[in-house]
Amino acid sequence: MNTHFPLKHATLLIALSAVYPLQAHALAGVAQFTAGEVNLRQTDGRTTALTKGGDIDSGHAIVTGPNGRAQVKFTDGGLVSLQPNTEFKIASYVDQNDPKQDRFLVDLLRGSMRAITGLIGKRNRDNYKLTTTTATIGIRGSGFKVGYNPDGSLGITSELDKIEVCNLSGCIGLVAGESVKVVDSATPPVRTSEQPKTDTPAAPKDSNASGEKVKETGKAEVVEEVKPVTTKTVETKKVEEVKTETKVVEPVKRTFTDVRVAAVGTNGSTAYNITSNSGATTQFSDNKLLMTEDASGGFGKWYESGTVQAEANFKSSGNVSDANFIGWGMWTSGTREYLGTTLLSNVHYVAGRPTAQTEMNTLMLAGGSATYSLIGSTPPTRGSGTGTLNSATFSVSFTSTSFTVSSAVNTSYGNFTDSATGNTPNFAGTYIRGLFIGTNAAFAGMTYNKDFGSGPVAGALAFKK
Repeated sequence: MNTHFPLKHATLLIALSAVYPLQAHALAGVAQFTAGEVNLRQTDGRTTALTKGGDIDSGHAIVTGPNGRAQVKFTDGGLVSLQPNTEFKIASYVDQNDPKQDRFLVDLLRGSMRAITGLIGKRNRDNYKLTTTTATIGIRGSGFKVGYNPDGSLGITSELDKIEVCNLSGCIGLVAGESVKVVDSATPPVRTSEQPKTDTPAAPKDSNASGEKVKETGKAEVVEEVKPVTTKTVETKKVEEVKTETKVVEPVKRTFTDVRVAAVGTNGSTAYNITSNSGATTQFSDNKLLMTEDASGGFGKWYESGTVQAEANFKSSGNVSDANFIGWGMWTSGTREYLGTTLLSNVHYVAGRPTAQTEMNTLMLAGGSATYSLIGSTPPTRGSGTGTLNSATFSVSFTSTSFTVSSAVNTSYGNFTDSATGNTPNFAGTYIRGLFIGTNAAFAGMTYNKDFGSGPVAGALAFKK
């Protein structure tokens, strides 16, 4: 059976939409497969049995029983496979082929599921969210699985490309094959080798269970094939559940040569600065910078030392693998290896992929100016003290062959203005150093240090155009 929506019904759908607004009755998808007990809870609270081919609307909830399984195909081509004892609600679904209006906002209240992202996630990944009782999952790729453990914790695995898991403690990015366990809404997710328990005892075959295609064995061809129940299978699963334990593994460290860093750290009354160039090596754990090193020895090697700061303390826009990634943070202590070893305090940094020189040339040739908004910062520090950033501004003016950036920084320690002129992604002034990041200089990252009379005040700022 073809589950795509036929073009010949387009006129009818348009006519109906004039009578029934999309928000009031927005078709989200259809049930491609059901087996066992599967119910659909309407927006008015009524519950009906959900069978293959049944419509599912925005606002509906799908509830599977102890032997229930279901697979839903959404109008944007996305797929969700639900396991037994699962409650899955479509909080808000809009598929209008408009990145600004499209939404895929769903809730997993209990149970487990697998998901493959459709076109909504590709048009605007920020509008694709899965909410659970302890965390929110946003996509940076196209596939993941998630399930509640018996102790109430949540297991999440990225299966295709990247996802981002967030709760009150911050966000953590996962690439394909990586897993985390979320204990509660306030505790940072913990990396683990254990994947969610989405493989569950199979439901007995009934007259309503069918898929789009049927194999020679007579079983429906779905994302997760229904397997016959045997006494041996059930006993084996019970043994596995008794022996289940979470294994915490070290954070995955990834090395890049296309990410640049601007950083400042202090040693007493001396401030040390870098703005790395092409070819420098950087190492990250999730979106936290661990180390940067100049292959040619120009600024040596900088790395976090002493008390290691939690990854949740380091913020970013995007994942470190994204083209427009910008990250920022502060090491409480660091080490600088260049013509000897220097211990540094409060190393502030911004990092990201620099804007291509060809794009910088185009921007300069076109001329004009742009104003950026502050999206993140580290708290300004002086010695062992921590102050407050009150405000910061950043703008750029382009000429045919160069640009001039202007910045004003207001802190509880004092205020200053500074400017810098350049023609590459990097720039440096009297008090500021930084770089343009992402496509067409979509972001700008900057560190600063200025001595107001009692030692250097330092910090890092991230801006978006």
